[in-house]
Amino acid sequence: MTEQRVAIVGAGVAGLHCASILLENGLEVLIFDRETEVGGRMKTTNMDGFLLDHGFHVLQTAYPNASRVIDYKALRCKPFQPGALVVDSRKGKPKIRRMADPWRQPIRGMISAFNGFAGMADLLRIARLRRDVLKGTIDTQFDGDDNTTMEWLHSRGFSESMIQRFFLPLFSGIFLESDLRTNERMFRFVFRMMSKGKMVLPVDGIGSVPAKMAEQIGEDKFRLGVRIGGIDEGSVRFRGEAHRFDAVVKAFSESEGDGPSRSVWTMHLDAEKAPFRSKHILLNGNLSEPSSLIAHVAVPSNVQSSYAPDGRNLVTVTIVGDRVTAAGIQEPSSIEAAAREELGQWFGDGTVSTWKTLDVNCVENALPEIGAGIRLTNQPRQGESGATECGDYLLHGSVEGALLTAEKAAQEIIEKLKNPTSSNQQPMRRF
Repeated sequence: MTEQRVAIVGAGVAGLHCASILLENGLEVLIFDRETEVGGRMKTTNMDGFLLDHGFHVLQTAYPNASRVIDYKALRCKPFQPGALVVDSRKGKPKIRRMADPWRQPIRGMISAFNGFAGMADLLRIARLRRDVLKGTIDTQFDGDDNTTMEWLHSRGFSESMIQRFFLPLFSGIFLESDLRTNERMFRFVFRMMSKGKMVLPVDGIGSVPAKMAEQIGEDKFRLGVRIGGIDEGSVRFRGEAHRFDAVVKAFSESEGDGPSRSVWTMHLDAEKAPFRSKHILLNGNLSEPSSLIAHVAVPSNVQSSYAPDGRNLVTVTIVGDRVTAAGIQEPSSIEAAAREELGQWFGDGTVSTWKTLDVNCVENALPEIGAGIRLTNQPRQGESGATECGDYLLHGSVEGALLTAEKAAQEIIEKLKNPTSSNQQPMRRF
């Protein structure tokens, strides 16, 4: 098998993990990507000493496969604090309250029940929810009904206030949609992971995850900045010629062919003083109101000081794509102005006006659409291209999903090359 070569088209974490497995099994690999750097959607830009992740990213330490593949210690990851801050400006002057995790911080959780944010009944429901999702295996979270998350939370008896002021802004930023229309199975899976593990940031930004994977593979295995014209089971076409391989892996999603997807806008701001000092995410408790735009705000430099130069703070604002569409604005300058106006209501116009905008960017096709009735499972589905495929679009939108599909694709390739046939050649697909 040492002379057999596999082409992997796509240098995101799925393609990189698939390549690593194939290399470990004695195969030669060549990884192509149209971008000039690896990572796919997991990228970090260093701008004047600020680390700007493309989209607000965190790593989840409870993902079993990710914990095996990603060395959190080597990446010098640090965690956010459990719980969240919630801003509420419905009654005039905005108030920021802390929603503690009642399981990990029971005393603070009790205080949360009496601070006007969440009632004791809702805290008990969260405790029961945590207990239930921690039962059994991960696969059991994908059993049962597959209604929307909103419907499922109502069925669990949560108050409207708890849903609208906590679950909606938190999971809007996770699911990248502001209706909680995501399949309840995905919610149960994510809530289980959040209950078991921590949300962490690497010291060098989220882009350091694929960069570390690529470093272990070796620079000579990459052909970056190459636009692929077509692929089939045994060849890759680029620069006008078809290049033969023993197998080809498609490790990217074609948005128009792989179904609807979700987008997210991220605004990064340079602040002399952080709007809050804790290592929490600040949720927008007013997100259900039509005029609200921001899902949540984070200060990554509170968690990892490396995210900002000395004496500065990085403020990261997450805006879900469907809120931008509903507001009828699309230009970055208009989105920035609207977000600044909302931030000014929370922290004061005078304060926010001193913050310098570093970047406003949109990640298209950031997550696949996973709605009700899809019968979501924890097993990767087969792609439609005819080639061997991997990527989170074949499972669920997460690093864990990407890695699981990569392992399935690698196993398919290994088995195929051990037992070659000549009857399953596929027509070349053009891109």
